[in-house]
Amino acid sequence: MERIKLPKLLGMIIFGCVVGPAYLGALDGFTLEIGKELKSVALVTVLITGGLGISCEQLKKMGRPALLLSFIPAGLEGFAVAFAAVKVFGFTFIQGGILGFIISAVSPAVLIPSMVDLIKRGLGRKKAIPQMMLAGGSADDSIAIALFTTFIGLYFGSESSLGANLAGVPLSIGFGIFSGVVAACLLKPLCRLVRNPVAQSALVLGVGTGMRILEDRHILEFNSLIGVMVMGFMINNYADAKLGEDLSLYLGKAWQIGQIYLFTLVGAAIDPNLIGQLIVPGTLIILSALVIRSVGTWVSLIGTELSYRERLFCVIAYLPKATVQSAKAGVPLQMGVAGGEIIQAVAILSVLLTAPLGAIGIKLSAEPLLGEEERVELREEAVL
Repeated sequence: MERIKLPKLLGMIIFGCVVGPAYLGALDGFTLEIGKELKSVALVTVLITGGLGISCEQLKKMGRPALLLSFIPAGLEGFAVAFAAVKVFGFTFIQGGILGFIISAVSPAVLIPSMVDLIKRGLGRKKAIPQMMLAGGSADDSIAIALFTTFIGLYFGSESSLGANLAGVPLSIGFGIFSGVVAACLLKPLCRLVRNPVAQSALVLGVGTGMRILEDRHILEFNSLIGVMVMGFMINNYADAKLGEDLSLYLGKAWQIGQIYLFTLVGAAIDPNLIGQLIVPGTLIILSALVIRSVGTWVSLIGTELSYRERLFCVIAYLPKATVQSAKAGVPLQMGVAGGEIIQAVAILSVLLTAPLGAIGIKLSAEPLLGEEERVELREEAVL
């Protein structure tokens, strides 16, 4: 894929889809069974690296837009899908909301590695653009899942309250931040005792994975994506800069292996056979909703110092779906929601359309849209 200028993650997702249950069935049951844990380990690896790449100065720059990016694009897209599903599929608004907030979550599996790569390449560093997208994207999922849970509850007539579920989002994010700070404080003395950088990296990775497992198994309700990233940020900026450098080196090597598992297993969860006759109406709904999402992303960046090119890049980077959609697509059908088969099919279609669109878009647009800042600096240095 790299030779033809396409992101390698796209090749891994396609490979996973082909060898997964949908076609060849070459992945054994045990691998699929522990797939969620393997994906968590891989995602934690790149989340820590992302946190290590954020400085205090960059954190100050990205505060307000990152907050707006966490709920405006996903909220607008989710409700756009809900209204469209009422018209196209004859859904009730509640059924449409279930579909809308499965689809509206941006994919951490695509966004986070892509932004970490840009941080390493130094693109968008002056205005902390990759870091802003990392923070906004990590919180975006909490909003989408909270609203998905609300609409599921409303469908089954539970006492589920929209206000209560949304009120839980800042608590989840706040506790995630707190957990990341506490983890970093505990790791500082432990890593001093261990000393070996490989063992230190394994220890930090183990703590981060533990945080993901606590959330995935609902032992604690908090945003572990934010927590793991904050842990990396705290280690690098407040605990031990040398440890941060070692972690970046060794976790970077671990990511080279981890990404294979992450994207292959994401692909294995996709079954294109489920889409059937819904490809045309599903595609129209998804593309229309992406336009609405893009407007939301642009609105979130009003008042920032970002140029037109940089805002356009942010719009592109916020398009891909994969992680939440592949995990949640079949849930409504399993729970007995009417039209669950349609919800599952459209959610899977959203992955097939937007994961390649977003990944290729980020790959091809990063240099031309974010590289202008670096080119201006080079010209200024040449003049001097």
